[in-house]
Formats: sequence, structure tokens, C-alpha cells
Amino acid sequence: MIKHRKKGTRTRISTQKSRPKGLTLMELLIVLSLVSLIVTGLFSLYTASQRYYISESSRADVLRDVRYVQTWVSRDIKEAVQVLPTWDAYTASDSCLILRLPAVDASGYIIDIEYEFDHVIYRLHPQIPGRLERIVDAKDGVSSRADSSRFLATRVNSFQVSSEGVNLSAVADFSQLCSIDISLTSSKNMLGRSYQETLQTGVKLRNKMD
Repeated sequence: MIKHRKKGTRTRISTQKSRPKGLTLMELLIVLSLVSLIVTGLFSLYTASQRYYISESSRADVLRDVRYVQTWVSRDIKEAVQVLPTWDAYTASDSCLILRLPAVDASGYIIDIEYEFDHVIYRLHPQIPGRLERIVDAKDGVSSRADSSRFLATRVNSFQVSSEGVNLSAVADFSQLCSIDISLTSSKNMLGRSYQETLQTGVKLRNKMD
């Protein structure tokens, strides 16, 4: 059976507007702003971490240099029998230390602590700033030490030698010196900044002659 629609009835057709696809200009600007903030934050974090790494690395380099020199100086002072006011062309001062050490054989044993000596000089080089020099003047034909001259550090700002609070240049009687105080300052410049470290140590002459 076929049904007929009544007259006067209207068929309603529901229509829904289709939303435009993609981002609007305002949404795009907001997204770009958020991305820019995130990128800026990440870049700042990366830059800060790099600066921290460079800073700590530079400080570690300076501290390593200072400790390296301190090890050499401390060892020679412990082995020394006397601190001298002069030797050959060298004169002791607040930045120049002259040590008399017993000569040793090939096995490292002392040959004669009363008569056979080598000499070791530590000084800031007079012509080359920042260079700490270690000079060995060994007794020819006796000691197994060899004459030598080398730079232990190349970034030294200060090398100060004293004994019990008295600068070496003010010591009247060097034969009475039983201990030496060393103050060493080294620095390094990196990316426009200067990193500096200072170490102080006091060392006794274990082989001091009476």
C-alpha cells in the first residue's frame, strides 16, 4: 500500500556548515610564539651548561698546573741539604730558590751527603713572563742526574718563596733555614674570563745538614 504525504507538509533538510581545514593566522602566530619560547629556553640551557663546562675545565687545568709544580718543588726541598743564597750566576730572591741536593748514583742512592752535591734552581724566567723554570746543575762525572733546564709551567702569575713568614730576600743566614714556604699562583684566560688558582705549601728539608 502506498502512502501519500499530506499536502502542506514541508521536508526539513538539516545542513551543517563545514569547518575550514588548517590553522588560522592567529593560531599560527600562537604556535610560533610557543615554539620560539621553547627553542630560546633550550638554547639558554645549552649555553649555560657549556659555560659551566668551560669554567670548570679551565679551573681544573689551572689547578693541575699548580699541583704539578708543587709536587716537583716539594720533592726537591725534601731532598735538599741546604738552601743557598747564590750559586753560579743565580741569586736567591723572593721568586728564585736555590737548593743543594746530595748527588745520587744510578740507583737513586745518595753517594756522599757531606761532599758530593747537585744544585737545583727554581725561578720565574726573567725574559719570558709566566714561565717557571727548573734548572738542574749536576756534578759532572759523579751524579746520575743530568744537567737540564725546563719549564714546569707557562701560566704562572706569582712564585713566592719564604721561610717562617720571612721572604727569602730578607733572610740573613741561609744556613739556618730548615723549611721553605711556597706560594704559587697560576691563571688561564678563556672566552674573555680569567681563571686563577693559588696553592701554598710548607716543606721541611729532611736532609738538612747541621
